[in-house]
Amino acid sequence: MARLTRITGGTAGAVLSATLIMGCSSTETEGQNATQDGTTAAMSEETAPGAAEGEGITVTSADEREPAPGDDEYFTGDTTVDELFGENDSSRASAGSVSFEPGARTAWHTHPAGQQLIITEGTGWVQEEGQERITVSEGDVVWFAPGVRHWHGATATDPMTHIAIQDTVDGASVEWLEHVEDDDYDSDRES
Repeated sequence: MARLTRITGGTAGAVLSATLIMGCSSTETEGQNATQDGTTAAMSEETAPGAAEGEGITVTSADEREPAPGDDEYFTGDTTVDELFGENDSSRASAGSVSFEPGARTAWHTHPAGQQLIITEGTGWVQEEGQERITVSEGDVVWFAPGVRHWHGATATDPMTHIAIQDTVDGASVEWLEHVEDDDYDSDRES
């Protein structure tokens, strides 16, 4: 089992740390030797629940990931895709950071379990089919419900980068459709 060394300030800190980090309740914590004022740090070693030796934490450095140009079949314009993580034995989620140069965008597509976008840089547009285009900026978070036909990308004049997070259902996380036509992309319809 993987070992976890944790330093916390006082009993309240130990309980909060155990609850947030390891998902265990206050009855599962040990070694919480806080002083009366609760300011002296306590140190304890615990076993992370459900973690096999060496499998409790996985860190992938940026140097291990190779950004690649977006596939012309799924993107229009200059895009760079950096896969951040893929699904594994414990999670169906995958995520990637996608950078769009001005005018670049995805093709129309849907996600069987929906999709979250976290806009990390720049200004972009998102659009659900049949709805007005919406401007998004750094710090915005976008949710596309499962099966909603949509596209997203940079504005015509500004680049945009987002992190896209989606789950896999029956082996697929996305269904790619046709490209967004220039007339639809350049449309003045916006909210």
